[in-house]
Amino acid sequence: MTASYTEISESAGQEETVTPRPTVLELPSSQADFLNQLDGTVTRHGDMISFVAGDLEAKIKLSSPPATSRQEPLFGQVTLVEELEAEACVLAASVDSLAEALSETLHGISALTVDCLETYRDVVCKACDSIDNNIKAMYQLMAKCEEMSKSMQHVHKLAAHIKNIKHLLDMFEALPS
Repeated sequence: MTASYTEISESAGQEETVTPRPTVLELPSSQADFLNQLDGTVTRHGDMISFVAGDLEAKIKLSSPPATSRQEPLFGQVTLVEELEAEACVLAASVDSLAEALSETLHGISALTVDCLETYRDVVCKACDSIDNNIKAMYQLMAKCEEMSKSMQHVHKLAAHIKNIKHLLDMFEALPS
């Protein structure tokens, strides 16, 4: 598409005959050799031939009409390269802000992960301390119960002795006087 906007708008009023798009483009061998002479890379995949220009920016600048010092550019007239540069700046700014937002989000997620891991570590440490304290308290209780059991052995003997005395008293009371 090499027509300018003016040429396109002028030809819009005229009736055009629409030719169907070809399914196969025959490329004569003389044109294929011409592609090899251009500055760029020619690749062939079956019937498909691709050409990638070596210095696209220079070719775009050469295809733009040269600006003379006497002519001032009309309002709104921007060359293709300038449009591309402007779009590239907008895109670069967008990518920069996106990368910055992503970086901030990742830093926030990392900080949250660190906080969660520290909380988990603290909870595990406190649970271990609590379990240790409970085990110590259980052993102290068992030791106290054992001491009380040992001290109660005298009580059992005393209870048996009191029972024997009570039995003897009941026998004395039962005797006729």
